[in-house]
Amino acid sequence: MKSWISGGVLVGLTFLAGGCSSGEDISGVGTESSVDTPGPSVVSRPKGVSNFGRRPRMTHGQGGTAGAGTGGSGGSAGSVLGGSGGSAGADTGGSGGSAGILGLSMTGATSSTVTIAWDGSQPATQIRVYLAPEPAAVADGPMPDQTLVATLDASAGSHTLTGLCAAVDVFVRVERDTQGGTLRQDIHARTTGGPRATLDNPVREAHGFGPRALQIVLANGDGGSWQSGAWSIHRANGASLPISGVNRHSIPVGAPDYSVGYGLPYSDTVLDVDHRIYLQLGEDLGSHDLLHVQGPGGVDVTLPFSDRYLETPVLQVNQVGYNPRATERWAYLSGWMGDGGFVQLGAFPSTAEVLVESSDAALPRPSVISNLPITLRAALDQDSGGEVRQIDLSTLPASEGARYRIRVPGVGVSWPTAVSEKAAFKAFYVVSRGVFHNRWGADIGAGQSNWTRPADHQSIFTGEIQDAEEYYTESQPKTGARTLIGGYHDAGDYDQRPMHTVVAELLMRAYELHPDSFADNQQTIPESGNGIPDILDEALWGVAGWEQLQESDGGVRQGAQSWRHPWGFYHANTDPLDYYTLARSADVTARASGLFAQASRLVAPFNPTRAQGLHSRAVQAWGYATANGANAPYRLYAAGELFRLTADPNYDTAFQQAWSQIGAYGAFSSFASEELYMGDYMGGGRAVADYLLGYVMSAGASPSLVSITRTQLKSMADEVVTTIHSERAHRTPRPLNRPSDWGGATTTAKYMDTVVAMLQLGGNTPAETQAYHNALSLAADWVLGGNPNGYVYFTGLGSRHVEEVLHLDSLSYAKEGKGSIPGIPVYGPNDDAPNAEYAAPTVGAFFPAFSAQPPGMRYGDVRTLVTCNEFTVWESQAPHTELFAALLGPKMEPPPSWLPGQSESRSPLP
Repeated sequence: MKSWISGGVLVGLTFLAGGCSSGEDISGVGTESSVDTPGPSVVSRPKGVSNFGRRPRMTHGQGGTAGAGTGGSGGSAGSVLGGSGGSAGADTGGSGGSAGILGLSMTGATSSTVTIAWDGSQPATQIRVYLAPEPAAVADGPMPDQTLVATLDASAGSHTLTGLCAAVDVFVRVERDTQGGTLRQDIHARTTGGPRATLDNPVREAHGFGPRALQIVLANGDGGSWQSGAWSIHRANGASLPISGVNRHSIPVGAPDYSVGYGLPYSDTVLDVDHRIYLQLGEDLGSHDLLHVQGPGGVDVTLPFSDRYLETPVLQVNQVGYNPRATERWAYLSGWMGDGGFVQLGAFPSTAEVLVESSDAALPRPSVISNLPITLRAALDQDSGGEVRQIDLSTLPASEGARYRIRVPGVGVSWPTAVSEKAAFKAFYVVSRGVFHNRWGADIGAGQSNWTRPADHQSIFTGEIQDAEEYYTESQPKTGARTLIGGYHDAGDYDQRPMHTVVAELLMRAYELHPDSFADNQQTIPESGNGIPDILDEALWGVAGWEQLQESDGGVRQGAQSWRHPWGFYHANTDPLDYYTLARSADVTARASGLFAQASRLVAPFNPTRAQGLHSRAVQAWGYATANGANAPYRLYAAGELFRLTADPNYDTAFQQAWSQIGAYGAFSSFASEELYMGDYMGGGRAVADYLLGYVMSAGASPSLVSITRTQLKSMADEVVTTIHSERAHRTPRPLNRPSDWGGATTTAKYMDTVVAMLQLGGNTPAETQAYHNALSLAADWVLGGNPNGYVYFTGLGSRHVEEVLHLDSLSYAKEGKGSIPGIPVYGPNDDAPNAEYAAPTVGAFFPAFSAQPPGMRYGDVRTLVTCNEFTVWESQAPHTELFAALLGPKMEPPPSWLPGQSESRSPLP
C-alpha cells in the first residue's frame, strides 16, 4: 500500500495495474478485442502508479464522440477494507437480457471496463460495436447518441470497452455483417463502483447534480489538487461543455487499518477519503449524451449521461420501498456542494415523472406517471442547509413486482424504490434479524445466517457491583459460575445493561399491535418451526436473559459487565474477557416482572408450560420489587401486566397506588412521550405508554384512568403527527428542539411511542387510524433514505447504506471479506464532532469543516466517529424493529431466495 500524508491524515491508496490495448478502428472509449470463443477476456495492463493514462481524442464513428484511444487507467484509489465490492444493488455490475440473435452476453465488468462476447460460429465480414447512454426506443432503432467505438475483424468473439466511468449503465450494440445481411443485438451492462468498490482509477462514481452541474467522486489523493486542477468536458459531437466553477466536499469514508483479534494493533490515522468534485456548467446537460470528462491526475473517462439511468443524489427517496397502505409518500430534492453551498433549485424543472425498471434491462424504462409537480417544501431548511422541494408520490400505484425510479428531466433518477408489501416486509426482516445477530450466547449457524459464529459468553461469574456504569477489576474473583444464554450484546461491544429490559418490551408490543401479521418461520431464526411466531420467539430470547438473572428471592440482576472495554476488533465468540453479573435492582426487577407477565399472557396459546413458569417468575419479581422500594413508574408496568394476566384486584389496587404516588396528574405527572433515556433507567424514571397499556386494556380497569390515559395519549400522538408534517423539510417525528446527538435524528422510531399506543388501544376513527399509520410510514421513509444525506442508516438495506458500523462482529466480518451484518443501525448525523483524540484525524478529513456541514450531513461512515456510527440494542435496534413490525400488512414469509446462502440473501433491495 502506498501512503502519504494529506492534510495531516495518512491516506492509504491501493493500486491495481492499469492500461489497455486498442481495437482496429477505435472511436469513443478505449477497446480491447479477442478472437477467442465467448468468455471472459484477460486484459494485459502495464504496471505503474505514477499517473493515470490520458486517452487522446480519435476519429469518431456514427454520431461522433470525444473519447478514448489507446492508453487507459493505471490504478485504483479505493478502500483496502474488505467487503463485497459495492454497497448498492444498482452498483454490482451489469446484466444482459436474453441470448438473442447473436448470443450476446456480458462476461465481465470493472469500474472502467465492460467485456462482452458473442457467438462467432456464423461467418461474418465485419463486426461493429456501438456505445450509448440509453437503449433504443424501438426494436432495431438507433440508440440515443449511439457512437461507433470499434470495428473488428470478422473472427472476433469478444470485446472489452475501456475508459468508462465507474457505476454507470452502458448500452452496447454489436452488428455482424454476414452473407445473409446485418445481424444486430443490444445489451445492457453496468460498470462497478460506488462506496468501497475496488476501482481501476480514482473515479468512484459520477452523478448529475442539477441541470448545469456534475458531481465526480474521486477516491483518496489530495482534495485541493483535485479541485484546483484543470477540468474539461466534451459532448459526443465533440463540442466543449463550458465549466464555470469547481467546488468540493471531502468526506472520510473508512478507517481500514485494523486486524481481527484481541489486542492486535490498529491505526485511526489511515483513512479513505472521498472527494466530491462539483463541476458547474455553462449550459444545460440535456437529457442524454456521451460525455468525455478529463481532469487532474490523469482522470479521463467516458460518462454515459442519461437522466433516465444515471442516479442523482439530489433526489432523496425511501430506497427500500414505500408502504402500500400509506396515503402519504414523498420524494425530496435538496443538495449541498461543500464550498459551493446548497443547490439552487430555481433552475430545476417544475415536474417529474416515475419510470419503472424493465424486466430486461436492455429495454427502455417505461413511464408510469408523468407531470408530477415539484413543489416548494422549505425555502431554508435547517437540516439540509438550503432549499428543499418535494414530489408527491401518493398516486404511485402499489405493485409487488415493480421497481420504480423517480426522474427529474435534465438531472437524473433516484435510487430504486418500490411501493409494496414485500418492501415493508424486507425492512422488517433485515432489521429484526439485526437484533437476532446481536444475541448473547447464541450459536448463529449456516441455516440462519451468512454471518455465522459459534456461541459466545454462555458462562459468566457472579458479582455485586450496583452501579451499572462501573467496571469490575481485573483481579475480581471468578466465583459463582452460572449460565447466561439469553439477552443481547449492548452495542458495538458485548455487555448487558439495565436498559435492555425495553428490548423484549418493544418486541412484544409490536406483536400485540396486530398479531395476524406475524408467523412462525418468518425471521429465519433457530426457533423457526416451533409453532410460535418468530417475533415472539425473539422477545422470549430477551426475556430468557432476565429469567437467568433472577435469584431465588425474586430479585433480578441488572445485567453483566467485565473488567474493561473490549480491546481491538474481534468476534463475540473469541472475546477473552470474563463477565460478571451486576447486583440486583428493585427497578430492574419491577420491569422484569412486567416482562414476565406480558410474555406469559402472549405465549400461553402456544406453550402453556412456559407461560406458567413466566407467571410464577412475574409474581416472585413483583414481591421483591415492592419490598425493596421499586420506583412507581416501573411498578405501573408490573402491576398493570399482572392485572391483565390474572384479573387479581390486588394488582388493580397496586397500579392505582403507583399512579397516585407519581403526582397530582398520576402517570402523566412524570411521563415520557418518547423512548426513555439512559438516565431514566439509572434513576427514578418516568412512565411511558407501554407501562400503561397492560392495565388500561384490562377488562376491570378504572374507567377514569382509562379515559385520562386515552385523552393524554391521543393528544401526544396527534402532536407527533403535527411535528412530522410541520417542523422539518424531510418529514420526521424529531421535534426542532431535539438534538441529533447519539441517534436523536436517525432513531425516528423512538418518537413514535404514543402513535403505536393509540393504534394498540383502537377505537380511532378511520381518518385517525390512517393518520397514525402515515406517521409511522413517514418515520420509516426518513431513516430508509428520505433524509438530507440520502443515506439508509442501516447496514444491508437500500442502494446507499452505511457499512463501517462500530460493531465488533461486523467490523470483523468486513475485514474477512463478508461485509457488515445487515440490519445494524447507526446513530447517524451528530450536531457536534466527536472530541476524542482518536477521532481527530477523521474529523480533520472533512472539507468544509465538520461544523460547517449542514446538520443533516454531519456524518461519516467511519468506525472512529463513535457518536455517528455506534448504536445500542435498546435505543436503536429494538425501537426500529417495533416500527417496521408496526408497518407490516398481511402475514408474509421470506421468499426462498432471501434465505441464507441463496441468490438474494445479500441483496439490499426487496
